[in-house]
Amino acid sequence: MLSHVYAKDAPCNDTHWKNVRFNRLLAEARTVLNESKRRALYREMQLILRDEGGVIVPMYANYVFARSTKVARGEAIAANWELDGWKCIERWWFA
Repeated sequence: MLSHVYAKDAPCNDTHWKNVRFNRLLAEARTVLNESKRRALYREMQLILRDEGGVIVPMYANYVFARSTKVARGEAIAANWELDGWKCIERWWFA
C-alpha cells in the first residue's frame, strides 16, 4: 500500500505527496530482513504519513477479508459480509 499509493512516483498518489525521508525509509525497508528493524522503519513511515501526508482518512472499515486455497465454500458470500452473514460455520470447510 505504501509503495502503490504514497511513494513519490506511485501511480495512485492522487495528492502528489512527496517526502524525501519517507521515500528513503520505504526503499530501505524493502531490503531489511530483520523483523524488528523493518517494523521500526514502517512505524516511522506511518508517523510521517500521519503527520505530513496529503490524505485525510476520516474513518476505517471495521472488517478485514482474507483468502486461502485451504478454505472452500459452496455458495456465494452473503451480502452483509461479516463472516458470510454469520453462516461461515455452515457454509465453509477446509478443502
